[in-house]
Amino acid sequence: MFLILGGLLCAIIGVVGVLNFFNAIMTGILSRQREFAVLQAVGMTARQLKAMLIWEGLFYAFASAALALAGSLILSPLAAGLLERMFWFIRADFTIWPVLTALPVFALLGWAIPSLLYGQAAGSSVVERLRKAET
Repeated sequence: MFLILGGLLCAIIGVVGVLNFFNAIMTGILSRQREFAVLQAVGMTARQLKAMLIWEGLFYAFASAALALAGSLILSPLAAGLLERMFWFIRADFTIWPVLTALPVFALLGWAIPSLLYGQAAGSSVVERLRKAET
């Protein structure tokens, strides 16, 4: 029962985290459309802009993975001892593989989400985007 409920809660938290990451990337792209249009107007190519957004997404993904790894390394031994003393039915074992398993998923999301969102945001010409951003 604890395994099923714990797995379900972890899945819900994972989906919320992915949606939050998607929202952060999407908000960053939408709020910086004028900046992107100006960069392209002065000579930045669409490929360079897309690469910049992908690197930004990968930075967010790997920074969050590093924080999760550091948090699990620091908090797991502390919380495990506390929970084992509080509840007689808990035996805490520290495992690092969930964080390491999530790394490729984070990398894929850090690459895919900015790529897809940039494709939608850059649908019009630079002049149209500059005009739209002024209003």
